[in-house]
Amino acid sequence: MLPESLTRYSDLSVMLPAAAAIALWLLAGRSPRALAAWLVTLLACYLPVAASKLAFKGWGLGIRWLDLTVISGQATNATLMLAVLGSLLVRRFRPAWRWPATLAALAVAWWYGLFQIAAASHPRSEAIAGCLLGTFGALLFLRYLDRLAPRRVPTGLLVLGLLAIGAATQAPRLPVEVWLDRLAMSLSGRPVAFAPADWREPEPAP
Repeated sequence: MLPESLTRYSDLSVMLPAAAAIALWLLAGRSPRALAAWLVTLLACYLPVAASKLAFKGWGLGIRWLDLTVISGQATNATLMLAVLGSLLVRRFRPAWRWPATLAALAVAWWYGLFQIAAASHPRSEAIAGCLLGTFGALLFLRYLDRLAPRRVPTGLLVLGLLAIGAATQAPRLPVEVWLDRLAMSLSGRPVAFAPADWREPEPAP
């Protein structure tokens, strides 16, 4: 496995274009309520991630017995985006398969979170927290989307969105953690942001 190279695909430099592509598809489906629900879903998923990171980086707040300092944004991204993308793509051609496709996408996203993201940058508890948050957001959004029954998205627009997401995988990673460090220091007044090594107790010597 190459965890460090694979985790770039859940970076915001890729996930923001994916979120924009989904928004464009929903707009093309002529369902303003679906678009509004998607924007609310993004906000509801990203705010807890950002809040957990600011709370830890600025004040060292976490759940020590779970070894959880933050909610993994990459795991949240993976589960939310893969589930919604998979459902929307299959819904366009085989609507009856949309939920099996959603569950398959979630299975892949959970594998990615637990065995790639957790291996590269987060304890497993933080990856699980992100996977749970993204899964919950995706399922609520897709359940609501079923009630709206938006129109089919033109194939050309689907392809255009997928090409944009593919191109984004070659973009440089966004320095999100640096931005959050600066914001946390500004809010808390600390000269440096808390890091996991500052917070976790050292392992006893053998």
